[in-house]
Amino acid sequence: MLNKIKTYGRRFLVFVRKPKGAVLTGVALIALFLFFSSMQNNPLAAYDIGEVVRKDVVSIVDVTGRVKPSERVDIALERSGKVARIYTAVGDDVQRGDLILSAAGADLYASLASAQSDLEIERLELEAILKTSAIDLSSAEEDLIDAMGNAYFKADDAVKNEAEQLFYGPADSKSFGAIVDTGGTEIIFGADVSDASSLRTQRKFIFKDLEAWQSYLQDPAGLDIEEAADNVEGYLISVQSFLSDIAAIINAYYATSVSNTIVAGYRSDIAAARTAISTALTAFRTAKQAYLTVEAGSSNSSSEQLQDVLLQEQRVKSAEAQVNAVYAEIERSSIRAPFSGVVTRIDTEVGEMLSAGSAVVSVMSASQFEIETFIPEADIASVALNNKAEITLDAYDSDTIFGAYVSFIDPAETMVEGVATYKVLLSFETEDERIRSGMTANVDIITNTSSGALSVPQRAVIEKDGKRYVRVVRGDKTEEVEVQTGLKGFDGDTEILEGLNEGDQIVVFTRG
Repeated sequence: MLNKIKTYGRRFLVFVRKPKGAVLTGVALIALFLFFSSMQNNPLAAYDIGEVVRKDVVSIVDVTGRVKPSERVDIALERSGKVARIYTAVGDDVQRGDLILSAAGADLYASLASAQSDLEIERLELEAILKTSAIDLSSAEEDLIDAMGNAYFKADDAVKNEAEQLFYGPADSKSFGAIVDTGGTEIIFGADVSDASSLRTQRKFIFKDLEAWQSYLQDPAGLDIEEAADNVEGYLISVQSFLSDIAAIINAYYATSVSNTIVAGYRSDIAAARTAISTALTAFRTAKQAYLTVEAGSSNSSSEQLQDVLLQEQRVKSAEAQVNAVYAEIERSSIRAPFSGVVTRIDTEVGEMLSAGSAVVSVMSASQFEIETFIPEADIASVALNNKAEITLDAYDSDTIFGAYVSFIDPAETMVEGVATYKVLLSFETEDERIRSGMTANVDIITNTSSGALSVPQRAVIEKDGKRYVRVVRGDKTEEVEVQTGLKGFDGDTEILEGLNEGDQIVVFTRG
């Protein structure tokens, strides 16, 4: 090593003695001298200088989640029995109400045949009693249609005004829950996932019922009035059950002193809606029975024959009830699809004995998917319903981005490896055939955005005694200026609310 140094030294001396070498060496020494002089004379040379700029500052919560069907259910028989027939296979598409499996035995079908025979006999007897009526039914029919209309408007108001305030999200896929302002912190007043899913399904079907109901009122002349009356009575009962389920959740909800007024308002609104529906149902049934009585009495004006008609009609209804009871038992021994989707599991075979309550079939929705994720308590306060999100799936490259929004926030914590987290569901903004159940999702929830904000790098902000400062360049010196900060961006920048101006030169950090 020493010999190499000596060799390089001799070569350098030879180079310097040459005219060209001497000039180059001199220039290099002068440059070094000027550089070190400027370093000593420029007090800002030790700093990395930046500038206050305007830009969009975006804060996000970055988590991972799993794609799952928005609806999934395991189904069991309500009545024990031996599997007689399986109508579908795993992977088959099914529509709501499609029969998947039946365990109804020969005894039930024999009972059904007997009940249907008795019903036919009673109907023939009624036809023998009934005669051409001289009584005009138009008045009773008009009263029934009026009652149908009054009941519709009360049901429409109860569902679309009173109950609807407790749902959020897009109109065609709203979820149960309402925001309660508790002293500046927004929390979601809602139900557990199972109850929320049930209410969402009920709401969807009730909206369809209201459409059918409205069509009756638009063309009453073409109605089968008795069939329409039976359907309307069923619609009212569905609305009554829907409101009762909502009331049970609201009445069990513990409200804080701050949110008590809001929750009490919800309770009052739902209670009023239930009262209105109960009154409407009573009034409708009265009008329906009045119509049926007039219709029965129209066969003969004599009170004796009228009583015969009414008595025979009751016998027909009793026979119909027997038929319906047997049908109910057959349905309890069958499994039908509760919604349109795909059969994912059939855990039985023909001939196998099944016990009531043992889940043997699973169905999931075919097209609607959502993302389930768990957000730590440190981040959950910044996440709110309807926050937009950008999703990438591990199955595709990072440039393939799917839009989504926060559709549900569980108010109760879930412990994950000893850490308190909160379940959050995100719904995709559009359906996409590339999305599959079980895919791993990388979720960026956009919690806030400040457009065109003054911003500086986060490391330029200094904290002292509970205050924040930024060192601003004033000539060849720096001055600590107190600032008010806003959003912290995901890219490392911080929003400046007060204290700085666009274009100000600032110290980002001190070089070591």
